[in-house]
Amino acid sequence: MSRVSRITVSIEDSLLEKFESYLTENGFPSRSEAVKHLIRNLLVDEEWKEGTDVAASLSIVYDHHKGGLMESLVHIQHNFENLVVCSQHVHLDHNNCMEVLVLKGDASDINSLYRELKSVKGVKHCSLMKGTTGGNLG
Repeated sequence: MSRVSRITVSIEDSLLEKFESYLTENGFPSRSEAVKHLIRNLLVDEEWKEGTDVAASLSIVYDHHKGGLMESLVHIQHNFENLVVCSQHVHLDHNNCMEVLVLKGDASDINSLYRELKSVKGVKHCSLMKGTTGGNLG
């Protein structure tokens, strides 16, 4: 395990109260764990700005009865086959399906894939969950 450093932070009372509420609402066992979580999120955001290799999950909800829609989605995914690690198809009900993609690659390429998929006519919802490969988080 790496060495742990203790730091001190000066913060206004009103901001501290909001932070304490955040801790409680999100189930953090300590301020330290919450601060580490926030720092890691900041570092992941920076990874996405730098255009480095990142990981992500992308979900798409669509009506599978819509003609040509599934073919369009598959075609786009094949255009970005170097990014798609795996995919999961889920039947939500008689009409609606969800496709969940696990992605790994250049952040700008993943954003391009997301833009293309969400713009397909008939897609009801498309969401990108930005993640990390974990290598830059220490």
